[in-house]
Amino acid sequence: MIQRAELYIVPLTFKHPIVTAHAVLTTRRTVILRVETVDGIIGYGEGVAFETPWYTAETVRSVTEVSALIVQLLKGMTLSAASFGTQVNSIIGHQMAKAMWESALWEIEAARSNMTLKQYLKAGDTVSCGRTIGIGLLSQTLNSIEAALDSGFERIKLKASPHELLPALSEIRSVFPDAPLMIDLNGSGSEQPLDWFEALDAYRLLMIEQPYPSQHWSASADLQTRLETPICLDESITDVKDLETMNRLKAGRIVNIKPARVGGLNAALAIRDSDTPYWVGGMYESSIGRYHTLLFASLSGAAYPADMAGTSAYFETDLLDTPLEVANGQLLLPDQVAPDWTIIKRLSEETIRLI
Repeated sequence: MIQRAELYIVPLTFKHPIVTAHAVLTTRRTVILRVETVDGIIGYGEGVAFETPWYTAETVRSVTEVSALIVQLLKGMTLSAASFGTQVNSIIGHQMAKAMWESALWEIEAARSNMTLKQYLKAGDTVSCGRTIGIGLLSQTLNSIEAALDSGFERIKLKASPHELLPALSEIRSVFPDAPLMIDLNGSGSEQPLDWFEALDAYRLLMIEQPYPSQHWSASADLQTRLETPICLDESITDVKDLETMNRLKAGRIVNIKPARVGGLNAALAIRDSDTPYWVGGMYESSIGRYHTLLFASLSGAAYPADMAGTSAYFETDLLDTPLEVANGQLLLPDQVAPDWTIIKRLSEETIRLI
């Protein structure tokens, strides 16, 4: 049972602005959960929603508000990652808030078994990684791609608004004719004509990620029939049923699994076991949430490298006591890590005591 639960709202400053199809991010506020049981075991997780609902409907504020509901549902209950989904099924949606809590419960279960979470999940030691690059000034973009390839990253994901993509791709392909490239539209392609998408086939992309908004299933299915390039769905997939819809409608051929987006590790494992080609994405989260996601990514089955980088890639200050390092495109997973609560408490702009 829970004795104490707290949320820390922590602003993190990016070393370099992050460019997406919808936003340019210089600061990222994240939510860190700390749960302590009546027998003194501590679990933790990260709520990775953004401040505004540009990616999904969830936000930093909604994660905190739903957490107040979750803690009421868990009061007096035996804590279990396996039963958590049933215990909170009266809350519709809010997968990122649920995933944060489920992560904390996995940590508690591992500690009760005298194991690290890595041992408990039988996770691997490394994860093959791709690199995400926002298309900005073309010369800088080309330099970033070259540096990533030289560092051993096995896939390059390009993010930009649609009107910037075609001219940039033409130049990028002329310089890197064989680079493993994909693009991520974050649902921003609704205004683009079909011939714009058909032109993308010439660039031999690994995939086009989330061309349309999340619920535009028919449009995605129609587009996939027109393209040789596989469509990968991201925001559209919030649970196993969404994956079934994708496969039934043939609205995509690949899925990006983000445990936080689908409600936690249990749901991510169910999607993984569906035999649909997948890879594992990140949320520009701190290393706390990234480590949990990487443990899932290290399990066998991914068809493409994961979409994450090491601790030093994103933030001026990170929140884990052990840095995550990349060597030759492989992200190394330490056997044991913990949040740096000194840094979290120092950076936190708001602390919410739930119980």
